[in-house]
Amino acid sequence: MNWSKTAILVDFDGTITTEDTNDKLVGIHWNKNIEEYWNDFRNGKINLLELIELQFKEIKLTEEEYTEFILDEFELTNGFEKFYRNVRKYNITLAIVSGGFKNGIDVFLEKHGIKDIKVYANSFIFDEDNISVDFYDKKGLDCCNNGPCGNCKIRHYKNYKSRYEQVIFIGDGFTDKWVAEIADMVFAKDSLLEYCKEKGIDCIRWDDFNDINKILFMERGK
Repeated sequence: MNWSKTAILVDFDGTITTEDTNDKLVGIHWNKNIEEYWNDFRNGKINLLELIELQFKEIKLTEEEYTEFILDEFELTNGFEKFYRNVRKYNITLAIVSGGFKNGIDVFLEKHGIKDIKVYANSFIFDEDNISVDFYDKKGLDCCNNGPCGNCKIRHYKNYKSRYEQVIFIGDGFTDKWVAEIADMVFAKDSLLEYCKEKGIDCIRWDDFNDINKILFMERGK
């Protein structure tokens, strides 16, 4: 594989981390209002951006408390540190594309000594214990015919594809499914794997980054 002509895009929540930070945060603070917002989303009454904004308005949390939550509650997926060392060893272009929030991603990566990775993500704005969302894309932007998502992974993929012969995507969930349809190589697990199977999308199943290290970097065992 010609690494100088290859870029790797990787999801964050449930991919680099073993759990989805946003799902867990919302689950802890779940209430009747959030349940109603989700019902409205499923019934098409509100879009994804509106759902995200409304549910986090229900959560009362300071920036310090959020940072503590990220650092205390989540673990790095097995094999990612070795994957990161391989990326640096071969000077591979790597970026994180996430439907989550840069506030948590940055402090989590810093905790584990992971540096120099471009992060494309939304952001939280904290006003004491009130949370609002600053989407990476302009609100309402629909650039991939799938409705506004806040941070369009397809657009990021196309940007990298314009500069590299091969773009690899690694993911696990809902916000990854559309980019998986067009990526040159897809590593999929959990609901993304189910989606790829349902749609007949070629993909490689993975459980942790040891699997990816073995396939991409010819490493044996775990």
